[in-house]
Amino acid sequence: MSEIPVNITIEILDQEMMQCKYQADVQAFQLRHPDFKPLFLQIDYTQSDTALANTLYTTLQNKGFQKLYQDVQKVYGDIKDVETQLEVAFKHIKYYYPNCKAPRVQTAMTGLGSLSKGQDLYVSDSLVIIGLDFYLGEQHATYVPDVPKYVMRRFQKSFIVPQIVLFLSQKYNRADPKDPTLLAEMIFYGKAIEFAATMQPSVPDSIVSVIFSANQLKEAEENKGVVWAHFLKEKLLYETNHFKKVKYIGERPYTAEIGAKCPGAIGRWLGWEIVKKYRQEHPEVSLPELMQDPRAQRIFEESNYKGS
Repeated sequence: MSEIPVNITIEILDQEMMQCKYQADVQAFQLRHPDFKPLFLQIDYTQSDTALANTLYTTLQNKGFQKLYQDVQKVYGDIKDVETQLEVAFKHIKYYYPNCKAPRVQTAMTGLGSLSKGQDLYVSDSLVIIGLDFYLGEQHATYVPDVPKYVMRRFQKSFIVPQIVLFLSQKYNRADPKDPTLLAEMIFYGKAIEFAATMQPSVPDSIVSVIFSANQLKEAEENKGVVWAHFLKEKLLYETNHFKKVKYIGERPYTAEIGAKCPGAIGRWLGWEIVKKYRQEHPEVSLPELMQDPRAQRIFEESNYKGS
């Protein structure tokens, strides 16, 4: 992988933005970064640049915003490790998808939603913007105390690149729009996590999967027979009711229908287990071929997954 040419240099927009001392500086910042407003801030195009400059300028003078920026600098004064992780991930992506081009990557300050409507990441083929103030770990809780613990765990530096890679997996991950079953969603999520794990082979599963902690993965593995028996007993694989599906796919502290120790979104984990078993059974199928296969039922059947 080392010979694959990928070079990522993160543009530190938050530092540049915080150096603006006057409204004219803010307007000049906007002109230098025309994508920043419509893509990351998601601000109405009808709002004039002057009005936006006034809003940004006022925000930059806010003492609370300045304190938040200081906390960001304590964690991200040096962001070389994130650059390195991104380069490793994109070398792997380029190995499997030679036509892939690494995007531009920028960092920003969001005011935890006051500027960007809660946008922690913007990810596209050509541009990635990271709202660093969302990724402060425990310090983040002091600014947004109502975020659940099971969500808070991923708002730290080690989860930035895994989340970006999961987002990027959507480009390659085909699904059948005519298949409304829970199984189809399970396989879709399973392929996404398998993609992310393949592109970041040295990253622990508890980080690469983003929503499952190490303890949750251990609990799921130790009780996989119980989980599988529940899915079979309740005939969940072919469930099409949205409200029932979300109980097993949606992010929750735990899956109450199975037990208090069963992780939330257990359907995503089970989908990943099926996908991994399929890859073991069919080593001749490349990752790109798997990602392009929308036939969830076929993948399930040919995985020979039995819950053990």
